[in-house]
Amino acid sequence: MAACKDLIDSRFPDDEGHGAAAMLLGDGTILTGTAPNAVNPCVEVCHEIEPYCGAHRLNQRIVASVCLHRQPGGRTVVLSPCGVCRERLAVHGPDVLVAVADPSDATVVVWKSLRDVLPDYWMTAFPDEIDAGWVG
Repeated sequence: MAACKDLIDSRFPDDEGHGAAAMLLGDGTILTGTAPNAVNPCVEVCHEIEPYCGAHRLNQRIVASVCLHRQPGGRTVVLSPCGVCRERLAVHGPDVLVAVADPSDATVVVWKSLRDVLPDYWMTAFPDEIDAGWVG
């Protein structure tokens, strides 16, 4: 989580709202990333894209993922992975840990496995086609 916050602080020294993501890989490497703004918001990407693609390039499994957003004024909140990012992370198996916000304080990380945040994941209907261990 510290690497993610460090990226936000170093890349965006202003007091505007900015975010970043960090992923822990199977070999212990931590990759970080952030998303550029686009004129057309429909083509913007998630902060997780850069570390997700880096893990693929390095042929490493993703163990954990966190995404943070620093609001104007400095409050940093935890953003749980969107549906698209959950789909991307699912190829790494049901035990990938994802950061979600504590219901009573959005600045506090609660770590949950994908299995716990996606109890009714659509691929559970195809257990014979899952070799990444999603059903287990």
